[in-house]
Amino acid sequence: EVEERLIHEPARRRKKPPKRTWREELNLDFLAEHGPQWWLVRVSMAPGTDYVDLITKAVARRFSEVSFKIYNPAIQVKKRLKSGLISTKSKPLHPGLVFLYCTLNKELHDFIRDTEGCYGFIGATRGSIKRQIKKPKPIPVEEVESIIKKEKEEQEKADKEFEDLENWDKGSFGKPVEDPELMLINKIKKQVKKSTTKGASSNDTFTLGASVHVLSGPFAGFTGSLLEVNRKNKKVTVQMTLFGKESFVDLDFDQIEALNT
Repeated sequence: EVEERLIHEPARRRKKPPKRTWREELNLDFLAEHGPQWWLVRVSMAPGTDYVDLITKAVARRFSEVSFKIYNPAIQVKKRLKSGLISTKSKPLHPGLVFLYCTLNKELHDFIRDTEGCYGFIGATRGSIKRQIKKPKPIPVEEVESIIKKEKEEQEKADKEFEDLENWDKGSFGKPVEDPELMLINKIKKQVKKSTTKGASSNDTFTLGASVHVLSGPFAGFTGSLLEVNRKNKKVTVQMTLFGKESFVDLDFDQIEALNT
């Protein structure tokens, strides 16, 4: 129901804000002129704590008068346990990223940024050498609608896979694959994944400006270019485009692989 309201919610027509000076560009209070917008926030995926829920409750307590929504795209994956019961586990579509809908200003921005488990907003660096800030950029409504549509498609796909597996176990699909065959297939997959990760950790191919592919973490699947390479600490800074916005992400060597150019 929430997704349906988000899709069909009419967009408000707003006047284009006047052009600002570079000092005004650094003032996050001017973000409120855009009115309610979608923003992208990075959160911790550490096990044991639901940081999305923690941030939601913290904002609701501190800013009870502020209207906001937090959208965490995820699908519910079902699995039949050995006991015969069915377990349901939530699987985020974009681990480490949540969407926030609100009228953003500096006070709200700083509070969310400093909340436990939050790594800040996705945006671009603004300012001069003497003074720089990471300024959030709103996410187009079309992007959010596309993600909501993708979430529904992935949920339908997961439900169908579970139903097919249930029917398979009942014999509707004939003789299932023998356990030794499944073990062999999984073993081959693990070996291929291990060799790929090992090859990606070879830091000889990591040069400034090189194109890389992210293998793991919240930004798995994204590509970007190397801006900084710290061989001593085995870390890199990657410039990539997230939902149409230029962003900079710090990653470990074993999280990326160089792309052939």
